[in-house]
Amino acid sequence: MRIGISFDLKPAHAPAASEPGDLYEELEAIDTIVAIEQVLRRRGHDVTRLGGGTALLDALVRQGAAERLDGVFNLAEGFGGRGRESQVPALLELLGLPFTGTDAPGLTLTLDKRVAKLLALDHGLPTPPFRLVAVGERCDDGGLQYPLFVKPVGEGSSIGIRRRSRCCSPDDLHVLVESLHRAYRQPVLVEEFLPGEEYTVGVIGNGADARVIGAMQIVPTGPLDEFVYALEYKRDYSAEIRYRMTDELLRHGALSLARLDQIHALALAAHRVFECRDISRVDLRCDRRGRVDFIEINPLPGLRPGFSDLANLAAGHGWTYDALVGGILDAAIERWNAAPPRRSVLPPAALLPGQSPLEASPASGIS
Repeated sequence: MRIGISFDLKPAHAPAASEPGDLYEELEAIDTIVAIEQVLRRRGHDVTRLGGGTALLDALVRQGAAERLDGVFNLAEGFGGRGRESQVPALLELLGLPFTGTDAPGLTLTLDKRVAKLLALDHGLPTPPFRLVAVGERCDDGGLQYPLFVKPVGEGSSIGIRRRSRCCSPDDLHVLVESLHRAYRQPVLVEEFLPGEEYTVGVIGNGADARVIGAMQIVPTGPLDEFVYALEYKRDYSAEIRYRMTDELLRHGALSLARLDQIHALALAAHRVFECRDISRVDLRCDRRGRVDFIEINPLPGLRPGFSDLANLAAGHGWTYDALVGGILDAAIERWNAAPPRRSVLPPAALLPGQSPLEASPASGIS
């Protein structure tokens, strides 16, 4: 097949002094693109790098790549507000070009953490009590029980999450919320902190056929009940945390089969509730009573080999990188074949001299 790869690369320069230091955290490193490209080529596909933003538009529309490709392996994070991850999927849908991963509405729902939690609650998925603090709104705990956990409402890749994101007093909360408002210029989600074990779960496939890749526990070197899986840890995870895979957890009695079934069931339920396609990574943590709670779901997880949580999780459960990337594409191709998307029926209008695009389109509905 002829497969394009859509992506947004981390820039070579650091953020400006007036910008958050983690501004580009969710964008891709070039070695991720190279690694995926190599996997796809080893599987016999003809691969084209599309990039993202205006480069993607140019390649697909002006250079005609949309007519030559059979599908797109989508990694693009997009730019702008809470709809940024849906930009490329929406464009691909407009062009009738199938792609891996979740569609535009699903990506928008999951990126907004408040909306995601409301949908989770509506479907019976347990999640800690929370409130949203809008920019400019007076900050208070809203009756939530301390300690609290605070993060920007529309970011991924642990952007805005630091060790100090756990706060234990109204003063701490006020300072942290104001700091996040200034830095990220968006509402802040405040939720009750979960002091128990934290797991991340990989799910691959679609609907009833979706299955768990594995569950990985994130274990800190310090006290668990104060641990925040912050950006500092993710950037240098080998120094301060351990990743414990299912076999190790079961072997040492740190996890029972019944508990593992709960974790798998909650992850699969989240994957299906949010109608994720092909792949997702679900973050879970235990509350004060030991209940496993839904934190959030990432339908566009990082795939950097040897670094990203999903890649590490898969490797720890016996998946080669080729099997992970190939499995994502296989799930997508099966989905494409079951319901082939219709190619775009909106070719560029042939304009007469002096004619506007609206005048050239009798189906515009404007008179």
